Amino acid sequence: MKAFWYNENRKNICGIRIRELRKQQRLTQKQLAIKAQLAGYDFITETAIIKLELGTRFIPDYEVSIFAEILGTTPDDLLQNAKFEAPKNN
Repeated sequence: MKAFWYNENRKNICGIRIRELRKQQRLTQKQLAIKAQLAGYDFITETAIIKLELGTRFIPDYEVSIFAEILGTTPDDLLQNAKFEAPKNN
């Protein structure tokens, strides 16, 4: 499967906002993963969060909703800085 790259450096647009909210709530990546797992989302691991925040991991739409729920916000908030850029034809 070919994943869409948001830009040359990132596979997602909400990882930066997830990191901001996590830090505002004084959570480590491990603590956020534990919260997700306690909520029943066993597939959200510390490694997944690290890659998500770095922008090296694609995030499916259902995970945007999950992170919004866990961080006490909305999917729109996580996507607030999104500016869609159409892929360039090479």
